[in-house]
Amino acid sequence: MAQKALAIGVTYVGYGDYAGAGVPATEYLEVEEIHKGSVAFNFSDSTQIKIEVEKMDDPRWIINRKVDADSIEFAIASPSTDELIAFAGGTKTNDKWNAPDTITPINKTIKLMTEPYQGKYVEYVMVNGSISAKLSQAPGKEQTDLLLVKVTRQLALDAAGVLQPSFSREVVTVTPPTV
Repeated sequence: MAQKALAIGVTYVGYGDYAGAGVPATEYLEVEEIHKGSVAFNFSDSTQIKIEVEKMDDPRWIINRKVDADSIEFAIASPSTDELIAFAGGTKTNDKWNAPDTITPINKTIKLMTEPYQGKYVEYVMVNGSISAKLSQAPGKEQTDLLLVKVTRQLALDAAGVLQPSFSREVVTVTPPTV
């Protein structure tokens, strides 16, 4: 029987440069402060196309098609200059972020991990995510500014053009630190 884990709470969000060739990043930088409750999976429901013919009560064929691309969203509370550049583009002068004047493609591998529960946690990896981000909330008396990040799933193709998994979910056993 496959391993099960209770996937609750996000304890880690990391990003790395998409390596290409259908391979996820091997090194990740952690996003230190994800705004509580902001992580959302937006996985598309398929739409059924029914091909019906005369003299039959049931459809002859049913084809499932995706309508929207899958995505993951999260908000970074009071983002650093480096986080702004990683997710929204632009440049850095000392510690000042200069927003880009044009939108350039940003592709990243994104890894999320849940809280450990009974010795296991769940790890999600979006291999080739197209990144879009925007400042979505101005700071106020009781709130910080937020960088809203949307990661849209794209195909992950190897060098020969063969489809590779573009998203994975794995139950992982917590490994105790070695002394």
